[in-house]
Amino acid sequence: MSSTIWFLMSTMFIANIGFGVILPTLPFMARSVGATTFEMGMALSAFAISQLLFSSFWGRMSDRAGKRPILILGIVGYGITSSLVGLAPNVTILLLLRFVSGALAAAVFPAALSLATTSTTPDDRPRVMAYMGSMNGIGFIVGPPLGAFLSGFGLQIPFFSVGLLSVGSGILAFWLLPVEPRMKQEQVYNGERVSLLIRLKESVMALFDRKLAPFFGGTFSFTFSDAAITSTLAYFLTDVLHSTQGMAGWAFMVNGGVGALIQMSLFSFWYRRWGEMGTMVTGFTFGLIGFLALGFATQVVWVFVAMTLLAFCRGFAFPAMTSAISLRTSMDAQGSSFGAQLTCNSLGRAIGPLIAGWLFAYQERLPYFVAGLLMLLMTVALIYVSRMEKEIDGVRTKESNGNVKEEGTC
Repeated sequence: MSSTIWFLMSTMFIANIGFGVILPTLPFMARSVGATTFEMGMALSAFAISQLLFSSFWGRMSDRAGKRPILILGIVGYGITSSLVGLAPNVTILLLLRFVSGALAAAVFPAALSLATTSTTPDDRPRVMAYMGSMNGIGFIVGPPLGAFLSGFGLQIPFFSVGLLSVGSGILAFWLLPVEPRMKQEQVYNGERVSLLIRLKESVMALFDRKLAPFFGGTFSFTFSDAAITSTLAYFLTDVLHSTQGMAGWAFMVNGGVGALIQMSLFSFWYRRWGEMGTMVTGFTFGLIGFLALGFATQVVWVFVAMTLLAFCRGFAFPAMTSAISLRTSMDAQGSSFGAQLTCNSLGRAIGPLIAGWLFAYQERLPYFVAGLLMLLMTVALIYVSRMEKEIDGVRTKESNGNVKEEGTC
């Protein structure tokens, strides 16, 4: 792989490890400025809600202004605002900084994936997308324990560390990322520059592209279900299985670690053997079995079995969907499509914990059965889409052969 891909992978890792480092410390930081339990929850949700609102916009802007400057702006801005969170004097400033931090972090994902797309061939792209996706799992594994360790030196240290890493990555990007060729002509509407409102409209319209809708739906289903586990598993282990809260941390480490290993080792082989649709169907089938196993779990060991099965869903389904979106999008619209995918991702992470918490209060196992139902629906939907695409390709092939024969007779 090229040095550009390696750097983009490291940038994705820094962004994800930054989220993980801050996660265990933020509640205590919020408490130190007098935040209530509800306000602490708002501090966690503000980041995801902000990403939901701005990810499509940044994706479109990366297509307009260039992926390199948007990536640098995002990672540096994320680092500065994360550092400032550690200095927040009151709850209002804390919530505002978390919102701004999420808005700037939303620029990193679509710009990094778009740059990776322009730096790879279609044949190499699924493998590269899997490697970049594995950075999410590795960052999630390393981040929380590192954050807990750094907080021992002071509550502000994790926030300052994230800021230093992110700003340093942005500075390195000036030297390591290639400068993109400038567009010959900016898009014009009625002789005027494209307005912010039009850019936002175009970003939202990317969500309704029929070619990409199944993969956006799959992204939402995956992240919604994943957020349901994140928000309820600790309670399930302690209240239902009478285990310790620490077991949840180990379960998440197993899930993230196995998922990263699958993306870096097994994904490419499976993708070449069964194609993108086969890989996605395999992933969501593992998700269905994993959530059913979790819902019926009566011992802690079955929770770990379920989390391992769900790691196969993470390792197969998510990078295959990202690759499918990239391969079905023109090169000048990659940022918009990845921004739309991040919007679906953020939507799932924003509403997943809320609905899962309501379901858990009604019946402790219900969130996992609902997530399993989503996995089943996505499996059926992808099988249907796969058959439809094969039929369309068959019709196109027949029409093409017919045209060739007509030209031959002429």
